Amino acid sequence: MPPRRSLLKPAEGKEVPISILEISRQEEMLWIAKEKALEDAFPPCIKNIMQRAGDELGKHRAGAILASFLGQAGWSEPEAGMLWSRMTGIDEKIFSKWFGKMHCPKCATIKRQSKGYPDLGAAELGICLPDELCTKFEGPVEYACRLQSEEDRYRGTLWPIKTYYIIGVFDWSRGREGEVELSESEYKDLEDVLKDLSGKEDKMLVCTGARVRGRLRPKFSLHDRKGPRRQMLSDIL
Repeated sequence: MPPRRSLLKPAEGKEVPISILEISRQEEMLWIAKEKALEDAFPPCIKNIMQRAGDELGKHRAGAILASFLGQAGWSEPEAGMLWSRMTGIDEKIFSKWFGKMHCPKCATIKRQSKGYPDLGAAELGICLPDELCTKFEGPVEYACRLQSEEDRYRGTLWPIKTYYIIGVFDWSRGREGEVELSESEYKDLEDVLKDLSGKEDKMLVCTGARVRGRLRPKFSLHDRKGPRRQMLSDIL
């Protein structure tokens, strides 16, 4: 498998002229246990989340961690929903967003400081109180399902949760290849821009960093071409 190119991340408002090299459609997969993990097998962090029902501090992060954990630990949605509602008492939209649709964070993430939901770093919440087994596993799901190696993952199935696109590009500002990761909606926007570009030799494709819901995301547009036309060899051939 060829090595991945470096990610193209234009600064906010910066315009980077690019050419498209290739487009690859990808599926993100979620591992889900075939058999339901019993509560006795839950790791200390999950048990601590369940014991802090009613706590206001970090309740959304705790609820998201619990929902994502139950989704991967083999619990059915009705059973998990009942347990989750009893233990959290928060908006069920969080359960719907995280159960069976998001990866449960690993221990390294839970131990990290964060500014709050949806970042699931939870260092200040005091839910990570490791026992003698914790060092053997990289996350709550691995602990509950006793996954110590890739070979153990036969105990579960892989379920597609997200489609995304890897766009190979040539960055004309730096003279090197890179790649951009796009969601489905972002890819549809790019398709519209590429259709508009077709046959227009006086236009060039530009990638810009744009702030969307607090995150810097790539945005594509067409600009008037200045100077000699830049082409890839594949365009000429």
